[in-house]
Amino acid sequence: MTLNLDTIEQWVNPAIRTLTSKSAGPAKDDQAIRLDKGELPYPPSPRVVDAIAKAASTCNRYPAVLGGVLRDKLATYTGAKPEQIILSNGSDDLIELIIKVFVQPGQQVLLPIPTFFVYGHATQVMGGVPVLVQRSPDFGLDVEAIVAKVTSDTKVLYIANPNNPTANLVARDTLIEVLNRVNCMVVVDECYFELCQTTIADLVDTYPNLIVLRSLSKSFGLAGLRIGYAIANAPVVDYLYRAAQLFPVNKVAIAAGSAALEDQTYIQANIQRVLAEKPQLQQSISALGFKVYPSDTNFLFVDTQPLKLPSNLLVKALQDQNIWVADFGSKPGLADHYFRTAIGTPNENQALLKGLATVLASLAITPRTPNI
Repeated sequence: MTLNLDTIEQWVNPAIRTLTSKSAGPAKDDQAIRLDKGELPYPPSPRVVDAIAKAASTCNRYPAVLGGVLRDKLATYTGAKPEQIILSNGSDDLIELIIKVFVQPGQQVLLPIPTFFVYGHATQVMGGVPVLVQRSPDFGLDVEAIVAKVTSDTKVLYIANPNNPTANLVARDTLIEVLNRVNCMVVVDECYFELCQTTIADLVDTYPNLIVLRSLSKSFGLAGLRIGYAIANAPVVDYLYRAAQLFPVNKVAIAAGSAALEDQTYIQANIQRVLAEKPQLQQSISALGFKVYPSDTNFLFVDTQPLKLPSNLLVKALQDQNIWVADFGSKPGLADHYFRTAIGTPNENQALLKGLATVLASLAITPRTPNI
């Protein structure tokens, strides 16, 4: 019996058929200024590199089932108990895992927008229904609007804090109010914790419906190794591990993450380099005529509307100069004039400013003089 592709397509889960196809993106270019993914612009600690080299010789053996020594080190680092921590292949994996455990097909996941796109994507992959709630004009949480959207079918609420892409922080008291007023799992994504030093992870036993996401991608410079983790009360962690892959983190990642946690001097030095660059870059982009929002992260959220310039045109023109930022124009909850740029090295930040000035000049938009 010969089957055609139309038949195969009908076998695909309907929730998957509606998703957009992925592309490989541009080829890797070491000369490119890559500020589009929010990565740390500095390499990992030399101790991490050494740990990776040592772990490589034992990759013929499977890693520890629950994360082994890395789980213990994360417990020490966060002040949580080991049984309150679950590791994963990046926090994206945990975002999907949480939906797998708590959301049945057709049930709802609440998303205050604009926010991190993976929440909605993972919901659709798992057959859930994303329910969007507009944030306030300053991108804060509209608690009343959130509460009004909660129904008996609402199973998970995702809150990025600080928010991605808007870079703003929601106050602890506001998050506690949400926890007190909604009857669902509340996932607070704190992957930028090291940059803002604000957390509610200490409340996971007070609020058993609270899950806090963290990552070693941003401040630890391990984005390429995909190490995420969550802090929650022990029974919730147990259920998550039941549904997780048997080996959620690879052996090299376990070794690298453990070494990174042990070299806090190196980590903190890089964080301070990024934080030192941020106000200067913010002021310089503002001086060109853009609106730059306050940031509690390692990136800036920029509004191009003051220059009457759609962000997609600006982003494409920067790409033509081999400078990459993330276009957020017309994304859920946003108009057509926003982009996000990471804080790079001093040289990368200067290249971005010069690139922006070049674009504005080419479009006959008179920029002010950037402070570089």
